[in-house]
Amino acid sequence: MKTGKFLLVALRPADGAGRAEYLDFLEASGLEKEELDLLTVARPDTVLPNLGEYAGVFVGGSPFNVTDLEHSDLQKHSHDLLYQVLTSSVPALFTCYGASYTAFTFGGLVNRDFGEKAGVSRVELTNAAQLDPVAQVLPPCFGALTGHKESVAILPRHASLLASGPTCPVQMYSIGSRNWVTQFHPEMNAAGLLRRMSFYANDGYFLPEEVEEIKRTIEAADLSGVALIIPRFVDYALEIFNAREKAFHNA
Repeated sequence: MKTGKFLLVALRPADGAGRAEYLDFLEASGLEKEELDLLTVARPDTVLPNLGEYAGVFVGGSPFNVTDLEHSDLQKHSHDLLYQVLTSSVPALFTCYGASYTAFTFGGLVNRDFGEKAGVSRVELTNAAQLDPVAQVLPPCFGALTGHKESVAILPRHASLLASGPTCPVQMYSIGSRNWVTQFHPEMNAAGLLRRMSFYANDGYFLPEEVEEIKRTIEAADLSGVALIIPRFVDYALEIFNAREKAFHNA
């Protein structure tokens, strides 16, 4: 059966954290390197490839915040590219910053009331998740790795809340029929979060004296539930892509 490629749109620098993020998505998805392209948005003239050539798109996290009083030219351009992804017909999975950006773009409210330090958060599915093609494979409650300063306080009216939690009320949602958004990081395991933390030691996501406790907590956490999200997204996106390709060749 024909399979399609995937694209990771990265808003982090290509070296360091950006490279670590790519490796996390590669491992979590089960894809080979030739099946996952990387586009790093490093300049305000960065252009998306033809999204129609891909089965699905991942959008990684970012050092940006939509609640910052000023947005740089690079952040504004990143928003333009993400809007193209959101409004395309290609399935997309947005993580962390994507939760803020997507809600901000479509009329929701984003603030800093429910930021979470780096660590493990409890995520609880809503009833809507039972009918969602991606979220329906998840257990009713699971642990996920988080670390963010801002979060969604009110979703856009046409978004569907798929998961909430005691420390952050909006943990996962869908918007439209082809876009999924997580506040947490489904691409990371414990080693991935510790690696990512090494690049953001002075950015306010945790205190230096908290690192050892965070390490013990995340290494003891059961992350088997959240680990189902990306493989399910890949399978679902490939189902759509292969059906589209079959219809095209039979036309």
